[in-house]
Amino acid sequence: MPENPFAPSLYTTLLLYCTHTIEDIKLLDHAPLPLYHQVEQDLRSRIRSNEFAAGGPLPSEEEICAEYKVSRITVRRALDELILQGLITKRHGIGSFVADRTGEVRAVRLTGSLSEFLDTAEALNTKVISVETVLPPSEVTTALLLKDNETATCVQVLATLEARPVGYLHIYVPTDVSKIIDLASFQAGEVIIRRIERALATRVIRAEQTIGAGKAGMIAGEHLELDADSPILKVKRVYFDRSGRPMEVVLVSYHPERYRFNVEFIERTIRRV
Repeated sequence: MPENPFAPSLYTTLLLYCTHTIEDIKLLDHAPLPLYHQVEQDLRSRIRSNEFAAGGPLPSEEEICAEYKVSRITVRRALDELILQGLITKRHGIGSFVADRTGEVRAVRLTGSLSEFLDTAEALNTKVISVETVLPPSEVTTALLLKDNETATCVQVLATLEARPVGYLHIYVPTDVSKIIDLASFQAGEVIIRRIERALATRVIRAEQTIGAGKAGMIAGEHLELDADSPILKVKRVYFDRSGRPMEVVLVSYHPERYRFNVEFIERTIRRV
């Protein structure tokens, strides 16, 4: 079983003393690796050595720029890479934090193309069931960084393929965003996150998806043509813009016989210098 880099051990405890100073950090402009990749590698090493504690903050972008003597663009690209690796999280308006993985269920983390995924979503036929302002479940409140008792707009959608139900979706959007994009006029066949991009002149650059299992329940079972106790795939998907702000949370119940995820593993060759 792979060793958890965040778990306490003699090795990590010893490395606590191997902290960086500005003199230790040397980036090579003419090195085979781009500057942002060099910064990303060094920060990753410092996170794994526990110089930055799990759950604790990273230095600000300005501080990282000064420490490595690189531009803000370079730092942001490095931080984006660490986010994709699941090593850090970004909190809108606050900063970047080391991911706290203690007590988590062990999982495999995969990376894919967001654009390709959204293209497949557009291929499904969708029917809008309702659009309403609601108090979202706690997992949505947390994911959207909402305050307690803060509302969100929820769009309920049924996705079908060849006239058979495939997925039952609850799509949550912050109320301030939903007012700008006018979700009341949301039409079947649209992908909401694309409308958000157009209306706010922004780009969604990242999404996190968690897949699990559960029972259909009465409502989802009725829409998916399943018994309430039938097993289904449960998915939570969170979309983030360039600033790291969560723009949309989707909770999906998928029919287990009509929808599946196929994953292809390819060996990646790493060039050592």
